[in-house]
Amino acid sequence: MRKKRTSDSMKTSTIMDNSFAILVVAIMGICMGLFFIFSQNANKPIPREEAVMYVGTFDRYRSSKNYCEIYLTDGTCCEVYPHTESREFREEMESLEKGTKLYILVNPNNQCVVEVKTETKEILNFEASQQAIDSYDNGYIVIGIIVCVSGAFLIVYVIGAVWYKRKEATRHTAQMDKGAINSGAIRRANPLEKGKTLLQVRVKGYEICYRRVRSVNELMVNGWVYDEKKGLIEFEHRLCATVDGYAVEAGYDADGRSYIMFDGKVIERKVRWI
Repeated sequence: MRKKRTSDSMKTSTIMDNSFAILVVAIMGICMGLFFIFSQNANKPIPREEAVMYVGTFDRYRSSKNYCEIYLTDGTCCEVYPHTESREFREEMESLEKGTKLYILVNPNNQCVVEVKTETKEILNFEASQQAIDSYDNGYIVIGIIVCVSGAFLIVYVIGAVWYKRKEATRHTAQMDKGAINSGAIRRANPLEKGKTLLQVRVKGYEICYRRVRSVNELMVNGWVYDEKKGLIEFEHRLCATVDGYAVEAGYDADGRSYIMFDGKVIERKVRWI
């Protein structure tokens, strides 16, 4: 019995370690999601009167995958948001003659160009450029929301799993302490009831079956149900019985495997996909 309690203590410690790691990942995920959401505020459209105007003569235009920049002859550099750079805009800027007078509006929140005009034509439209930025950033906001929701789900899952496993440990102890010879069957198994057999073995004349019927996991020995656990979501669990002095156990472990133990020895164990 002392060895068994030591093993249970080690399992509880492992559970807590795993839960802490998942909580850390969940919190980091939520922080990242919030960053994705709130970092896009700087890219929200602004009214024209809030924009900062730069007037100067064109020197050169530089463009790559991750940045686009307009340089004026006085050394001013104006950054163009990459996702507002259409093919037409790039071609216009690359063909623009050096010394052309430009009228540039910049969003002061993100320091990106939202309008470019010469004295005779408009090269980048104020409304269209901001709409392009906002539409692109909505994708980041969606990603942020998904990451936050996933993180919150993980936190709820961990809390539920820890509570569930502690409850299971208490139930398991009570089940094993019912009697040294027989823990007592709950009921006769219904052979006509449809269910999924997860594992089934025969050892020392005992027919042991671990199965799931709808939302209930059952431990059967010689056609009798000795222990059961209800639950729509599968957490790690143990179903236990004492039959003629033999300890019988079946369940779902932390490695995602179903198993059957008899008299302290693992008889059968396999990965459980569903």
